[in-house]
Amino acid sequence: GVQTCALPISQKPKGKFYNIRTLVSYGFFLIFFTLPFITVNGRPLFLFNVTQARFILFGKMFWPQDFFIFGLTMITFIVFIILFTAAFGRLFCGWVCPQTIFMEMFFRKLEYLIEEDAAQQKQLMLSPWNANKIMRKGIKHFLFYAMSFVIANFFLSYIIGVKELWKIITEPVGLHIGGLTALLIFSAVFYGVYAYFREQACTVVCPYGRLQSVLLDKNSMIVAYDYKRGEPRGK
Repeated sequence: GVQTCALPISQKPKGKFYNIRTLVSYGFFLIFFTLPFITVNGRPLFLFNVTQARFILFGKMFWPQDFFIFGLTMITFIVFIILFTAAFGRLFCGWVCPQTIFMEMFFRKLEYLIEEDAAQQKQLMLSPWNANKIMRKGIKHFLFYAMSFVIANFFLSYIIGVKELWKIITEPVGLHIGGLTALLIFSAVFYGVYAYFREQACTVVCPYGRLQSVLLDKNSMIVAYDYKRGEPRGK
């Protein structure tokens, strides 16, 4: 008889909520990449210039002596996050956190495009270094660094402003050694996080991620193993 083999099940995430998360991430990307170009009365909408101690929020200038306002805002935000997590679980991490959105909705999708789903990625990792593997890995890491460099440029524009960033891009390199160095450092950090460190940024570095265990209670919504249904285990 004719032998047939079952097609492998795709291990890419999918479903209604994943589609909604994708749309939400597109909105986030739109905001992130357009805010630096929006000005109010000749000032950028948002600017966090730490080097010159100039901070602009919604076109309003704030100076270091106004930091008590930021302190009150941060305390309010932290309390809100604690209450939100206790009531609704890790929605912030999965739906709003920039680390998650860039990792899952940008770099991970790019990785799926180049190396296919999780099962094929494992096969590629275990395969010998042939032309196919070198090409795929090379394209992936080149695009990862290129996208990290683009993100670093926009990230820096929130600190020094679009006009100063444009000077770094267009003027001779010798005039902006410090700015170019900052760009390369930011690019290397983003590349390292999204190419290698990945979810460890949430479980090891992020203080909110480290606090998850004390912010959740038995009534919080969470994706976890239900020992009441799963025990005792069968075959």
